[in-house]
Amino acid sequence: MSYKKYMVYLILCLMLITTMTGCVLSKKNDKTDSDVDMSDLTNMKNGDELMMHGDEEDEEIDIEIRETLLYYQDDNGYLVPVVRKIPWEEGIAKAALNMMKDTQEQQMDFMAMGLKPVLPATAKINGLSIQNGLAKLDLSKEVMKLDNAVEENNMVQGIVMTLCEFPAIERVQFLFDGEIIDSLKYGTDVSRPLEPQNLNLELGTTDRIDGGVVTVFYHNRTSSQYSYLVPITRIIAHDSPTLEKAIEELIKGPKPESGLDFDIPLGTKLLGVQIEDGIASINFSSEFKNLSSYSNNEEIVIRAICMTAKQFPTVEKVNILVEGENYTPEGVTVSTFVNEY
Repeated sequence: MSYKKYMVYLILCLMLITTMTGCVLSKKNDKTDSDVDMSDLTNMKNGDELMMHGDEEDEEIDIEIRETLLYYQDDNGYLVPVVRKIPWEEGIAKAALNMMKDTQEQQMDFMAMGLKPVLPATAKINGLSIQNGLAKLDLSKEVMKLDNAVEENNMVQGIVMTLCEFPAIERVQFLFDGEIIDSLKYGTDVSRPLEPQNLNLELGTTDRIDGGVVTVFYHNRTSSQYSYLVPITRIIAHDSPTLEKAIEELIKGPKPESGLDFDIPLGTKLLGVQIEDGIASINFSSEFKNLSSYSNNEEIVIRAICMTAKQFPTVEKVNILVEGENYTPEGVTVSTFVNEY
């Protein structure tokens, strides 16, 4: 080989080596969206955004979220419904129950909400099967070691209410380590399939037990930044509940010993109720106008009125009137959920 040909061959080899090295370095240093490290995924928490390498903007992982109604308890012993967003997965009902457990991972959430879980941290869900509307829930016997009758009843009722929010479930049969038992430590009956009951049923020594029932909503003041409405089932003296009777009960306010509030202005009276084309017009006396002076309370009082009206299926919107004039400029759409976190 001549010297000239040798030099040409050497130059070509050097060019080829340089090109290949540049490709390797470019591939190593410039990740595309499909080249995300597995550590980026495994270190993520629910709700976190994934920051893609080599991109100026953050991108969210496309995860299907289900808004699920869960039940917790407050310091007064009431069950409080709260909608939480749960990433969709197979066995979503079991995932919902796990979010009601007193686990270390959820302690910060419970502190932020100012509410308590209904299931102890030691509780295990051995199995959950659903057939013909009946959910058979097998729990470990650790759930039987609760401190009092209120916690025991809240656990059972909270689980039943949560599971029966799923369309496929109408009743819940409890099992404990594979066995059906008659009752728990403080007497809660779990011998048969249970259906949702009246939530936070209010019973006093002078209350009727055979009248109609309405649900009213009062303000729960927790130690957290969140304010909650607590549904109270109240027995009334009339057999046929109406929206008018429900609002009258709401205005009466919570019982003094309940620990709940309803900051409607003193002296407010209900002047009338009318439902037409899905809009409930609720007319209050002039005292109601004083509500606007308390900006912190106005929103939750209006929400309590709307949620009390929502129990009647024909109500889609609420117009609040004062002496026949609109208090809210337009009809307030009744919220889908009582509380959200």
